[in-house]
Amino acid sequence: MKYVKLILLGILILLSIATGLTKLIQMPEEMELFRNAGFTDISILIFGAIQVVGGILLIPKKTRRYGAIIMAITFVIATIVVFMKGMIGFGVFSILFIALAAYQVKLNTN
Repeated sequence: MKYVKLILLGILILLSIATGLTKLIQMPEEMELFRNAGFTDISILIFGAIQVVGGILLIPKKTRRYGAIIMAITFVIATIVVFMKGMIGFGVFSILFIALAAYQVKLNTN
């Protein structure tokens, strides 16, 4: 079970940093998706930076809970954006990202 938890944490860290980086490098599809939801370019970049920071905070045990909370919130926002765009399949899949972050919050609550 210990290895499963580590694998899930690793997936969450990679997913968190990768989703943030797609915004920071201004991937056209990502920028369009968030612009269509009313985000400005600056707010998309800030959102991406928050996701990268959240992913980095997941690495040390000491800050893992905070990183997981940040990622749960950003994944909820991103999932809403995906549903607004009508991407139902990906939106449903994105709920797993939220659950993964929420699981880390639960594991790291004192």
